[in-house]
Amino acid sequence: KFFLVAITFLLFDLEIALLLPLPWALQTTNLPLMVMSSLLLIIILALSLAYEWLQKGLDWAE
Repeated sequence: KFFLVAITFLLFDLEIALLLPLPWALQTTNLPLMVMSSLLLIIILALSLAYEWLQKGLDWAE
C-alpha cells in the first residue's frame, strides 16, 4: 500500500512542480494560451485527486 501512495505523491509533486514557473510565464505575450494551459493542468490535478480519493487510494487502513 505504501508503494501506491508514494507513486501517487510523486505524480502530484511533479504536477505541482510544473505549476511553479507560472509567475514568470505571466510576462509572455500570449497570455490567453498560458492561462488556458495552466487551468488545464490544475483541472487535471483536481480530477486525478478526486479519482484517487473515490477509489480509496489514499486510505491507509483496509
